[in-house]
Amino acid sequence: RAATPTRLPRLSTTVATPTSRPIPSATPAAPTPALASSRVTFAYYVPDDPSSWWSFRAQIDQLSFVAPQWVSIDACGNLGSRDDRTLVDFAHANGVKVLPTLPTSSGWLNHQILTDPTTTQRAIDQSVAYVVSQGYDGLDVDFEGVLPSDRAAFTSFAGRLGQALHQNGKLFTMALPAKTVDTTTGWAGATDYAALAPSLDLAIIMTYEYSGATTPPGSTAPQAWVEQVVAYTNRVIPPRKVLLGVAFYGRDWNLTQGGLSRAVTYPQAAVIAQAAGATIATDPTTRSGTFQYASPVGQRPPLVAPVPSFSHDIVAHVPPACALQPPATPTPYVTPTPTAFGVLLHHEVWIENAASVRARLDLAARSGIAGVAFWRLGQEDPAAWPVIGSWRTGQQ
Repeated sequence: RAATPTRLPRLSTTVATPTSRPIPSATPAAPTPALASSRVTFAYYVPDDPSSWWSFRAQIDQLSFVAPQWVSIDACGNLGSRDDRTLVDFAHANGVKVLPTLPTSSGWLNHQILTDPTTTQRAIDQSVAYVVSQGYDGLDVDFEGVLPSDRAAFTSFAGRLGQALHQNGKLFTMALPAKTVDTTTGWAGATDYAALAPSLDLAIIMTYEYSGATTPPGSTAPQAWVEQVVAYTNRVIPPRKVLLGVAFYGRDWNLTQGGLSRAVTYPQAAVIAQAAGATIATDPTTRSGTFQYASPVGQRPPLVAPVPSFSHDIVAHVPPACALQPPATPTPYVTPTPTAFGVLLHHEVWIENAASVRARLDLAARSGIAGVAFWRLGQEDPAAWPVIGSWRTGQQ
């Protein structure tokens, strides 16, 4: 395909979203669309990173679904969005289904949406009306940080939303935190895989962030842990509904100044390794890429070459003001260990590369699940795409 699309004028339209919009009665109920029997590839897209668009455009023939991250929800249950109609039209013209993601990351916000009856109903009504009126193929929900005490409410919400979407012929998918047992505490405590499964067409299992911002250095998705998550998931969710989350990113740990880390994309890791004269090696145990390097205090990491900008047809849906606001919470701050100027800072990087993607795809094939879901477009090792292409056609 052509690497550069035709530039389109930017057209912005603001549409006020009513407080509670009923499901359009003009749309007849229809059966849920059938999912393709071939290996499914589902990819997340972010509108604020141009590389995400160029990756999507270049690799569209490798994708079954795209989940753009341009929807928001407030504590009143009102939805807002900035819909990229250029992307939607391009996806549909190439046979890719579009399921916008409805994301949250606050326990307080989730509690309000899930437990206040008026807010719950408004959120469901507006979600379905949004998907139907905008011509999307369905909705992906990614509620993160749900309180374990809201477990039953979370399951109920998913059941009601899934039923309403299915009645309108739309798909319903959810991103679920990875777990190896049915824990009822902690980050994944609110997620009841078995109870959620009947409501879902696809469950995206987020098998990444095993090592994170405040953990010791390590793979974001070590192979043994991913295998344990898949084994548990297949016992409680029908494999035909399961998508294995595949990370395209990693982390860079500053070992000298407190051991904290920052997220890095594969292109960022590659330029850092090149500048340092290091080689990204695949660890045989975790099946993830890793390398170490040193840089003087005050030296900024090398930059990835900029990607071209673009202009798309964006339609904004602005919700009314919501009087409910989250309680103020202090932002945690960790003071880096003081280091004298000129001292070398030692770093350890773990990154998902083409080899780690191949390992996850092999696992997906062996376990008989529906496919994989990538987080996210624009972060990947370019060498992963030929591997993905071979896997989709059953040649791997």
